[in-house]
Amino acid sequence: INNFKKQIEELVQLKRKAIDDELIRLKLESETIDVTMPGKVVQTGTIHPLRKVIEELEDIFLGMGYNVAEGPEVEFDKYNFEMLNVPVGHPARDMQDSFYVTENTLLRTQTSSVQVRTLLKAQGEPIKIVCPGRVYRRDDDDATHSHQFMQIEGLVVDENVSMADLKGTLETFCKKLLGEKTDVRFRPSF
Repeated sequence: INNFKKQIEELVQLKRKAIDDELIRLKLESETIDVTMPGKVVQTGTIHPLRKVIEELEDIFLGMGYNVAEGPEVEFDKYNFEMLNVPVGHPARDMQDSFYVTENTLLRTQTSSVQVRTLLKAQGEPIKIVCPGRVYRRDDDDATHSHQFMQIEGLVVDENVSMADLKGTLETFCKKLLGEKTDVRFRPSF
């Protein structure tokens, strides 16, 4: 009985294999592959979310007549602190707050150094810039702090520029960023 059972199992197994082989053969006959067709294009990456935000902010300010100014991330102490009237001995200049490369070179702690460089280059001509970019500060990384983050600053220097211009710029910026229906009211906090 065991020999008969073994013979039956072998026959069933052979028949299953024959059926599977026939199904594969029929499938291959019905499907043709054109090896001359181009393959699928695989996207290799996307723009980083922070880069997208920076580009959106730049577009908004460019639309308002601003220029985008950039500067080095490894900065001289002169532009990062000295020319911004941050005196020697100020806590922001301490080694524990800034990443110094040498005694006079550090990773910029603010994009204000770009403003300094732009002011020097302009030699008294009108300026209307935004300065987006990475800045670095010694900080313990957690959910709300990072040693490296993005910052954007603006600077307008010209005759007849007032706080009303700043208010109008901020209102336009908020509406373009958050939508035209955004209620933007600047009220004194005192």
